Amino acid sequence: MSLLDNLGNAKLPITLCSGEGPLLWDTSGQTYWDFYGGHAVTLLGHGHPRWIQAITAQARQLSFCTTIADVPVRTEAAAALTRFTGTDRAFLVNSGAEAVEGALKLARKATGRKVIVAMQNGFHGRTMGALGVTERYRGQHNPAHGDTRFVAFGDLEDLAKSLDADVAAVILEPIQGIAGVRLPPAGYLAQVAALCTAAGALLICDEVQCGMGRTGAPLVSRAMGVAADIVTLGKGIAGGFPAAAVLMTEAVAATVRPGEHGTTFGGAPMACAAIKATIEIIEAESLMAQAHQAGQWIERWLAVPGVVEIRAAGAWAGITLDTPARPVAAALLQRGFLVGTSGDPHTLRLAPPAAIPEYVVRMLGRALSEVLTGQTISGAA
Repeated sequence: MSLLDNLGNAKLPITLCSGEGPLLWDTSGQTYWDFYGGHAVTLLGHGHPRWIQAITAQARQLSFCTTIADVPVRTEAAAALTRFTGTDRAFLVNSGAEAVEGALKLARKATGRKVIVAMQNGFHGRTMGALGVTERYRGQHNPAHGDTRFVAFGDLEDLAKSLDADVAAVILEPIQGIAGVRLPPAGYLAQVAALCTAAGALLICDEVQCGMGRTGAPLVSRAMGVAADIVTLGKGIAGGFPAAAVLMTEAVAATVRPGEHGTTFGGAPMACAAIKATIEIIEAESLMAQAHQAGQWIERWLAVPGVVEIRAAGAWAGITLDTPARPVAAALLQRGFLVGTSGDPHTLRLAPPAAIPEYVVRMLGRALSEVLTGQTISGAA
C-alpha cells in the first residue's frame, strides 16, 4: 500500500531529508533557504541543539504516559507556557485543529449558547468542528458541525449586527494567516473584545500560526492589549514536535468537569519537554527581538519591482505581487528558496526562523526581483 497524504494539495517536486538552522537539504544534496518554516512551525530553525537534547533526555527518562497520572515535565511545561503567555490555565493537545475543537466546546459549555461568530477568510483547521468555523473549506464536507455566522474581518459594524443572546463566542485570528498575513485595523481587536463583553459572548483568539513569538510577542492578542477568554496555540509551540494548547481564563476553566474533554497523546512527556525547551530557547536567545528584526529586513529587501505590498509581522509576512504567486514560488524553489503561498492567489507567505540572517533575506530579494522582472541581477549578495 502507498502513503496517502497532503490530500487535495500539490506537493513540491523535491524530497527533503535533513535540515540545520534555516537550511534544508533534499535527497539530491540541493540546499534550500527555508522561508516557509513548515507552515510557521520552525521559529527555532531546524535541529536546534538544545531542543534535540531536551527531547532526547526525556525519551531516555519517560517516553510516554497519558494524563492518567501526573508527570513533572507536564506540570513544568504548562507552568512555562502560562507564564510566557500571561494566561491562567493550559490544556495540552496535539494539533491546532484539536485546540480549536476544544475551544469551541469550552465556549459553548461555559455560556450555554450554541452560535459561533467567525471571520470570512479565516482558517481554524480541517477537522469537522473546526471546519464549522472555517468558511473557505466547510462546503467541501457538509454538513459542517455547528451554527456559525460569518462576518468580514476588520468590520466592526458587521460584527455588531451578528451578536445576540445566542452567540457563545467570536473566534478569529488576530492576524489572518492563510488569507495572506492580513493585519486588522488599529484598535480592532480591543473593540471586538468590548463587543463580546457587552453581548455576554466569549472571545477566542486563534494564535496557532501567529503566536509563540513569531510576530515578536508571546501572543499577538496580548500585544494588542486584549486578554482573550480562550487562546489556541500550535505550530511553533514545541519547535516541530507535534503539540498544541488551549489557554483559558480561570473563569472558563471553572466551568469544566473532569471527563468532559480528553486526549491520549496531548501533554505527552516528550511533547512537554519540547514545549519547555522551545520557550527556554526563545527567551535565552532573544528570538522575539530577532523575529521583529527579521520583519524589518523583509520589508527592506523584498520591496522590489513587481511587489505590490508587504505585510510583515515579525518573522511572518505576506508579499502581494502583481502576478500570480504560485509560479513565482516555483521559480524561487529552483533558485534555492522555499516560500509558501496563501489563499490570495497573488500573495507569497513567508515564515522563516527568527534568526534568519539579513544577507539571506537580501539574497531572497535579489532572486525575487530576478523572477519578477526576468532579469539577472549581477553583483554580490
